Amino acid sequence: MKTFTARSKTRILCCFAGAFLSLLAFARAQEAKIEIDASQTLHRVPPWLTGACIEDVNHEVYGGIDSQMIYGESFQEPGTASTRGVSGEWRPIISGHARASFDLTRRRPFAGAQSQRLSFVSGEGAVGIENQGLHHWGMNLVAGKPYEGRIWARAGRPTECFAALESSDGKTVYAESHFTVASRDWQRLDFVLIPDAGDSHGRLSLKLKQPGAITIGYAFLQPGDWGRFKGLPDRRDVVEGLVNQGVTVLRHGGSMVNAPEYRWKKMTGPRDFRPPFHGTWSPHSSNGWGILDFLNLCEAAGFLGIPAFNMDETARDMADFVEYANGPADSAWGARRVLDGHPAPYNLTHIELGNEERVDGAYWRKFKALAEAIWAKDSKMILVVGDFGYEGRMVDPFHFTGANSDITTLAAHQKILRLAKAHDREVWFDVHVWTAGPRPTDSLEGALSYRDALEKIADGARFRLAVFELNADNHDQRRALANALAIQTFEHDGRVPVVTSANCLQPDGQNDNGWDQGLLFLNPSQVWLQPPGYVTRMISRHYQPFLVKSGAQSPGDILNVSAQRSEDGKTLVLQVVNLADKPTLAVIHMAGFTPANPAAAVEELAAPLDAANTAQAPERVIPVEKEWRHDIANGDANFTFQPHSFTLIQFN
Repeated sequence: MKTFTARSKTRILCCFAGAFLSLLAFARAQEAKIEIDASQTLHRVPPWLTGACIEDVNHEVYGGIDSQMIYGESFQEPGTASTRGVSGEWRPIISGHARASFDLTRRRPFAGAQSQRLSFVSGEGAVGIENQGLHHWGMNLVAGKPYEGRIWARAGRPTECFAALESSDGKTVYAESHFTVASRDWQRLDFVLIPDAGDSHGRLSLKLKQPGAITIGYAFLQPGDWGRFKGLPDRRDVVEGLVNQGVTVLRHGGSMVNAPEYRWKKMTGPRDFRPPFHGTWSPHSSNGWGILDFLNLCEAAGFLGIPAFNMDETARDMADFVEYANGPADSAWGARRVLDGHPAPYNLTHIELGNEERVDGAYWRKFKALAEAIWAKDSKMILVVGDFGYEGRMVDPFHFTGANSDITTLAAHQKILRLAKAHDREVWFDVHVWTAGPRPTDSLEGALSYRDALEKIADGARFRLAVFELNADNHDQRRALANALAIQTFEHDGRVPVVTSANCLQPDGQNDNGWDQGLLFLNPSQVWLQPPGYVTRMISRHYQPFLVKSGAQSPGDILNVSAQRSEDGKTLVLQVVNLADKPTLAVIHMAGFTPANPAAAVEELAAPLDAANTAQAPERVIPVEKEWRHDIANGDANFTFQPHSFTLIQFN
């Protein structure tokens, strides 16, 4: 063993002391400071910065929020070698010693281009087709609960058909009903099935148990009222998930509206008769859940609803839509609304025209025709220009330069502003921001620079900038921080009334493109929030109407803050984003507000940047709530912010 002398011990102690002082100096250098002056109110904070965008991309709608459990409802998908004449989202059933024939017939189809014909040719057993929902991911069957179904079918002679809820392999039958297809013309046949056991990966089967043939043109299955939101064709758990998320505004739009066949009048009336169409994201899109279903959802859930429309809608059709939505019951289209089950006007306030358009001369001419027709029906309607993202910089009041080469001039924007001024109307411009995160500065600065450019050419026209898509290619903690930073940026700017984040929903494991950014995930039996969805919920739940002066000083600008107070001045909420990969100690100095309660409520969302939630671990990343006992009334207080975190501190 080595022996230390007094001198060596002293030297070692000095080394330790020096190292400690160095570490202390380093720690002090890393300290951050947050200053709040609640006596300086800057402006009101809009309540619509915690919104979401829903479109039928990655099956957000058809296969997502739609209560329809069948995917391939109109049998439009082509058959494959393995399905042997059966529409692609369905599968054939042949049991026992039955001989079967399947055919996708184009003779007198019920909808679209084809219908499904199935024949029990001879033998014993059963012949039929089965559906397991979106891309065969299974139907969630709850024991003892009713499921409402119907088919449209025809037959050359009366033929008995059986509808059943079964296990995925068909070996267990949970409920079965039978009826007779007795007409050569299309006949509606309704049934109710109540499974005697639960199964989260069940299926619906339609079978013949003796020789005969039928043609099926449409099939529908949904939970009874127990599984739908307020009786609407919406999954109850999904809508309640959105409400719980704190969504305040929902935009129904995106690239889906750019499909040539996307027209609002094709979305009216019973969904059975709405024509399928070639959509932006799917060649076999359903009109079963459309703009009017969206309006009903927003009304029932208390969301501000903003629908987007195809730019090639006619002026006449858009005038008819406004009359349908907001007109009196004795108007032509108001009466149609009453017949559709909605006696009172929707009182719709916003309409978006197009999505991610190149706003040029062609767009201007279409916008002018639609705007004048809409305003003639409702002078208070706010129209939103379906614009694109702006990542460049303003060269002069009319020209931009930068990453988005399609947008170089604001000449058409100026014409739109002049039109709005001439009609004394307010117009909004939608821009989309990239928040793959966690520092979306270029996209944010580009959006606000664009807003400044519009101000220079507005000449007194009333306009606003809206952000209808915070976009990303991920749904993990990095996007959560980026979304929080974006919302804080727009809180501070004060000129952006609405922010919605894409994508509102995402069916788990069904992503078929790069937009892997759902806020609320779902499968047939459960829903769960992703980290960006929790950011929405945190900000929405702690919303206060007035922004007060605040700021942060931190090494590398790792902290970003925003502070709001209540109407009565008794509550103050501090939002803090910590971008550092280690805990950050901050000194909080507060002026103009003295908390009466020495314990502040803290809600903290912290995780590695690549962390997200799964069906197996839906609470891997969730906010942690705790109390922080402080003495900030008597001076500064210290708080340690966790790495890669978004934290809300509420003082009362």
